Amino acid sequence: MIHALHIYSLFSNSLTLSITLSQFIYHFIMSSEQNNHEENGNNAATEQNPMVQRISLEVKRREPSSIKELVLDNCARCYSIQGLTDDFSNLRVLSIINVGLQSLVKFPKLPKLRKLYLSDNRLNSGLENLEDCPNLTLLILAGNKFKSIDDLKPLTKLSKLSILDLMNCEVTNVDGYRETMFSMLPQLKYLDNADKDGVEKDSDNEDDDDEDEENGDDDDEEEEEYEEDDSKTDLKALYNGTFEEGDEDEEESYEGNSDEEESDEDDDLSEGDVSADPVEETVKGEKRKRNANNQDNEEDDDDNDGPQRKV
Repeated sequence: MIHALHIYSLFSNSLTLSITLSQFIYHFIMSSEQNNHEENGNNAATEQNPMVQRISLEVKRREPSSIKELVLDNCARCYSIQGLTDDFSNLRVLSIINVGLQSLVKFPKLPKLRKLYLSDNRLNSGLENLEDCPNLTLLILAGNKFKSIDDLKPLTKLSKLSILDLMNCEVTNVDGYRETMFSMLPQLKYLDNADKDGVEKDSDNEDDDDEDEENGDDDDEEEEEYEEDDSKTDLKALYNGTFEEGDEDEEESYEGNSDEEESDEDDDLSEGDVSADPVEETVKGEKRKRNANNQDNEEDDDDNDGPQRKV
């Protein structure tokens, strides 16, 4: 009896263990499937994100590092930054207007970005995400949800920011807004399209200044390339110059050889003339001898004919 009870307890324990193991395996499989489903859903959402699609359409087959201007305006609702990466390292102008943007989290490091247009979105904070854009000179935030000047304090990290637009934002209604902003950002030239004294900005002149600055950057790059080309050209010129000197030496040697050949021909001709004169004189002498012999024979014939006639 005791033995039977012992066997029964062992059987029940093994059964309980098998049930527990089955439940563990079931929950593991279900959780794995759920995770895979979530990952696939996230990947599909990323691929179908309007901003990602728009970036792909704008870039096409070009390398992101070759893009200098990117316009993503008016694409469908995009609540966060998607598809924009640090690979756009040479980007100068970026425009993301009226896309429903609510956050600047994951904003990429764009060291050469100079102009950023973010107007008509739903931003109310997160400007600290722009600190990795040290060359930013123009920032358009008009039509967003900024309410407090404290939300704008991260802009103090942008030492080159000279133009800021916050029109149609609630923060512009704060008492002492303009004085506080110009005091907080001493490098600022224009706020909401006007300078510190309230004089409106001349857009044409400002655009010219921006173009000059951009052209200055391009000129610096061109000068570097030009210096490299000059060094290559100097080496090439030196290389070609060596060959030109060699060619001149060959030409001189060739001319010298031709002169020597001409002198040799002249010598040959002069020798030919000298050798030709005695032959001609010999021929003429032989002719004279023949003529003289012929005359003697004729005289002998006349002498012989004369006495016979007398006989």
